Amino acid sequence: MMKKLLIIALCVAIPMVGFAQKKAKKGKKAQEEVVAPVVEVLSDEECLMNLSLFHESVKNKQYDEAYGFWLPVYQSRPDLNKAIYTDGAEILDYRYQKCTDENLRNALRDSIMKLHDERIKFFDDPKYPDAYVLGLKGIDYLTYYPEDELGLKAYECLKQSVEGMGENAQITVLRKLVEVSYNIYKSNQDQYGDQFLADYQKVAALLDAIVAKGGKNTAAAQSQKAYVDRLYAASGAADCGQMDQMYASVVAESASDIEKLGSIMKLYRRLGCTESDVYFAAAEHAHKLQPTSESAAGCAQMCIKKEDYAGAIEYYKQALSMVTNDEDKADYLYRMANVYVSMKNYQLGATTAQQALDINAEDGRCYLLMGICYASAKVYDDPILQRSVFWVACDMFRKAKQVDQSCATDANKLIATYSQYFPSKEDVFFHRDLNEGAPFRVGGWIGKTTTCRSKAE
Repeated sequence: MMKKLLIIALCVAIPMVGFAQKKAKKGKKAQEEVVAPVVEVLSDEECLMNLSLFHESVKNKQYDEAYGFWLPVYQSRPDLNKAIYTDGAEILDYRYQKCTDENLRNALRDSIMKLHDERIKFFDDPKYPDAYVLGLKGIDYLTYYPEDELGLKAYECLKQSVEGMGENAQITVLRKLVEVSYNIYKSNQDQYGDQFLADYQKVAALLDAIVAKGGKNTAAAQSQKAYVDRLYAASGAADCGQMDQMYASVVAESASDIEKLGSIMKLYRRLGCTESDVYFAAAEHAHKLQPTSESAAGCAQMCIKKEDYAGAIEYYKQALSMVTNDEDKADYLYRMANVYVSMKNYQLGATTAQQALDINAEDGRCYLLMGICYASAKVYDDPILQRSVFWVACDMFRKAKQVDQSCATDANKLIATYSQYFPSKEDVFFHRDLNEGAPFRVGGWIGKTTTCRSKAE
């Protein structure tokens, strides 16, 4: 009996396969085009057979064969199955990648965009609603239309997707929305500043919610939250007052969440908002829960605001004992050097700034600080020789703008200020230890060789 049934099944299957192959053959000319404009309408049974065949071909990456089976189904029953769109995207992308004719490539990418539109129009899927498909469309637009540098069309799709999906939005769509919004903002900061801020706030809140919910997307959401925070910090759109409005309630609600507090503190530090009471609150909560380099640095900043410089130094020492990366270590050393300067301990200020430079030799801020330390040092009783400290100070200011162009404006102002205190030509000429243009070693704790030069007349 089983043998008889098997023979009957084969007899039925073979004609159907033959029919599908015949359709594929008819579609051979269409394979040389983009999407054939007209295909003979298939019955539901034929569509189901072709669906099975093109899906299997896609699984085996036989995209040329899959196209011939897929196209008739796509045009006959666009509401039949989600595979028409998921497999269809792979098939059309394959054809796009191997195509060398510019006109055909343009038509193919238009067809890929149309595929998303028709999925929304014809196929209703509660699990993957229209907003989800718009996210896919936005990402594909960025992929296939790189000449659109701002990606305005992609932005609208991504924004609608995020608004529609909320916490169920794809992590990639959330990231891409901030990236595209950032590019648009950079094209016209006055016009798009509020838009970028709103997009960042929305995405940051959603990523935090995804992390809080837990599950398989937690790690990806944490990683992308750190990424969009960095993008926001680098944008120049950030304002410490706006930051406080965004994060005051978050810090209060997260007093026992060490990871979120750490993330907020890091963002505040990147933005230079470390004088904020919100930042201090986050640091205090975090340090009580689990002392880290970040929380210790935050408590140090709080001490500085209160002019408790000894306390700040102790907290920075704690931060340095726990820090795990060179970037933060160099930054803490620089900040600690500033505290020593506030304490008028210029030798320790310069020494600590040099330690930061030993880690990051291109941090111009450290050279500026060292120059200020040298200019403030008292190393000679002789008033003429004492002016030599301004030579080494100006050497440091020039070095700052040489290694770090972001310091050029401050460096030039400091050079203009302190070069006024160089010895006069007469002072240099009549002093037995000085010779214009000759090397001169500045004594005391500075111990650096510079060039003797007089004040410009």
